[in-house]
Amino acid sequence: MKKILIRIVVLVLVFAAAVFGTSKILGKKMADTSEVMAQATFPLVYVDLNGKQINCMHGYAQEMDVIAMRDTLTPLSNDKTVNIQIQPFENQISSVSYEVLSADGSKSLENTLVTTLGNQDDYVTAELKVNNKILINTEYIMKIKVTAGVRDIYYYTRIINQANLNTENYLNFATGFYERCLNGNDEDGMISQTIEPNEDADNTTLAHMDIHSSGAQLMWGKLTPQAYLKPIPSIKELNENTATLEMDYVITATGDTEDMEMYHVTEYYRMRYAESQVMLLDFERDTNEIFDPENSILVTNGIRLGINSRDLTYKSDTDKKYFAFAQQGSLWLYETGTKKLTQVFSFLQNGKLDARDIYDENNIRIINIDSSGNMTFLLCGYMNRGKHEGECGVAVYTYDAATTSITERLYVETQEAFSLLDKDVENLGYMSADRTHFYLTLEGSFYDINITDNSVTEQFSNLSSGCYVGSSTGGKFAWLQENEKYDSSTLNLRDLETGNDTAFTCDSDERLQPIGFIDSDLVYGVAKGSDIDTEDKGSEVFPMYKVLIVNSAGETLKTYEPDGCYVIGGSVNDKLLTLDRVKKTKRGYTETSQDHIVNSSADDEAAYGFAYAESDKKQTETILKTGETIEEGTTPQILYAKQVKAEGEEVAEVSIPAQKQTEELYYVYAKGHLDSMYTTISEAVQRADDQLGVVVNNKQQLIWERGNKQTTCKLDISTFPDVILSGKMNIKKLSKNLGKQVLDLTGCTLDSVLYYVSEGTPVLAKTADGVVIIAGYDQYNTILLKPGEAETYYYGLEESADMFEAAGNQFITYFDPLEE
Repeated sequence: MKKILIRIVVLVLVFAAAVFGTSKILGKKMADTSEVMAQATFPLVYVDLNGKQINCMHGYAQEMDVIAMRDTLTPLSNDKTVNIQIQPFENQISSVSYEVLSADGSKSLENTLVTTLGNQDDYVTAELKVNNKILINTEYIMKIKVTAGVRDIYYYTRIINQANLNTENYLNFATGFYERCLNGNDEDGMISQTIEPNEDADNTTLAHMDIHSSGAQLMWGKLTPQAYLKPIPSIKELNENTATLEMDYVITATGDTEDMEMYHVTEYYRMRYAESQVMLLDFERDTNEIFDPENSILVTNGIRLGINSRDLTYKSDTDKKYFAFAQQGSLWLYETGTKKLTQVFSFLQNGKLDARDIYDENNIRIINIDSSGNMTFLLCGYMNRGKHEGECGVAVYTYDAATTSITERLYVETQEAFSLLDKDVENLGYMSADRTHFYLTLEGSFYDINITDNSVTEQFSNLSSGCYVGSSTGGKFAWLQENEKYDSSTLNLRDLETGNDTAFTCDSDERLQPIGFIDSDLVYGVAKGSDIDTEDKGSEVFPMYKVLIVNSAGETLKTYEPDGCYVIGGSVNDKLLTLDRVKKTKRGYTETSQDHIVNSSADDEAAYGFAYAESDKKQTETILKTGETIEEGTTPQILYAKQVKAEGEEVAEVSIPAQKQTEELYYVYAKGHLDSMYTTISEAVQRADDQLGVVVNNKQQLIWERGNKQTTCKLDISTFPDVILSGKMNIKKLSKNLGKQVLDLTGCTLDSVLYYVSEGTPVLAKTADGVVIIAGYDQYNTILLKPGEAETYYYGLEESADMFEAAGNQFITYFDPLEE
């Protein structure tokens, strides 16, 4: 018996030792530290304009490149003062200072410490007075530094010193319009008298509404919402004639399933003040439902995503078992069969939302997902909370489905604002399969970031717009070897996994141009050199007689040769290639119908993708179809991923400083945000004219704006430079003699070029009989001057427009750029 007891004790001790040893080994191998994303901590800063709270500013953890910080515009008071309110949350505000900079950030005009801070309700207040001289009707940047505890946090707004801006009238109109719509009450006729409903408006969806929607639709139909977060108006553009405002807010409403639902709403107003009243020139409203897995989100054919104005995207594995989608700052993963729904990541705070949650200057991009549900994704832009709070950059994450956890693999810090950064990352942001390298295009440079040793290699720099394309999902990058958009004959394709390059060439009388990628397959076009028209800068035509789809092995998968027309460009949306085409006529190239190519690998099955369902209160809802039949009333198993950090592993962090722009670019801002970028002023003006926007250059100098011109204008021809009076439309000669930047506005309309006349600059214009100088205009006529003559003459506006159009709308003018 004694021997048996001894054996039992020994066995127990051996087992305990084995368990302890195994746990130690597994502990070393698997020890992960779970991290909970910290709640948002940064204060918010508001402008107090005569008791009205406007221009909510979000804080940055570091000083940003001010050229990219073109968000709100704050008008100075008569004594050149900006009053601010700081919402501290849990912070102790110890000091506030401010700096006034030129629009491009190159000159500091004032740097002042606020000596007295006040308190009003739950806010810390400060008065920021501009003491030094600044120009009238000129935009500057105000950088506000708030010290919260031991942290310096930076806030940015543009400022302008100008009279007769009618700011409060615009603010009162926008807030009044919002309140009447929310309350469903238009007894005074404000809404009905200012909107322009027509038959083309879509009154079947609450996702997107505009000035042409019906009054009932703008008042939310049957939804009857309630305010959750009230809007704080943000002034985007402001001049003597017009104003552009944006308002963000959150509403709640009971949907058709009787669930309480929450929506993020963005409204855009463009207004004019005339004859003592505000006129609504344009209005748009976008509504996006905040996804709540606790609601009735499973329907018979998939997942109910609700009301959405954005172009949603999803990714699935090849077996269609896992479906990932991003919505309103959160990333979700759904597993068919098990009905598991996992919140992989979310910027939304736990508990009550505030303005920091709906600041959507960021984007979630799903790079790939495998057959086990593992995923790689990027966070791009402003980081609302967490350890990178207040920074602007790119965070690379992987998700492990087996452990329901995410791991940050790399963080790339930049000084580039989201509007520009997102366009770069959209072009290329790819992590290698072995997770050792991350490839990124940023400000015309191609970077290879080694995650294992935190090194950054700039593989290519100063790449010109239109000379390179990337594939974030396919791991490919293509660039023109000559870096000339209209004059390159070698197109290189790099496989980012293998590092192998494949070169595509053409005949000596041909030129190449990349169009984009369909997954990992490159799309490019070939044009005859004799067909390419680059005579008019900004109106260049690269007519491709042939478009090819090729793989990285150099094999041609498809050749497209249109009959009787040419391709001048294209865009890829998922697996659909849309080609823009033109026909050649005696008057040049004219637009014709588009054509479409669907990749052979496209999923044509109707069982997957997005569909739309009608409902009584919500009108039209988005459904993500998952290829299965779900029993009515099924609820998903909801999981929340944890963030882990493997023991002994440090997250790779690199910083890429702002690059000096070597390529002249023109930025179009419309509807409150960066719309597009162009290398020519004429393309930018045409786009801004179409989108009711403005154009600025690399230095954020205002170059053109829609609607801000005098009703009549007559210039003094005695002040015109001799080279203008000579009527020579030679850009090189004009640049040399004027000592100013010459603008080739070929392709723009007469109405758009009259903006420059209104600003005091004559415009050279081509006609069938020669060149004329536009020296003024009134409501009915242009005022023209023939070179060599001393007297101007009047010519009808419509007749002038026809005359200039017949000659190709060729216009040239000039302006004074900011000094270096």
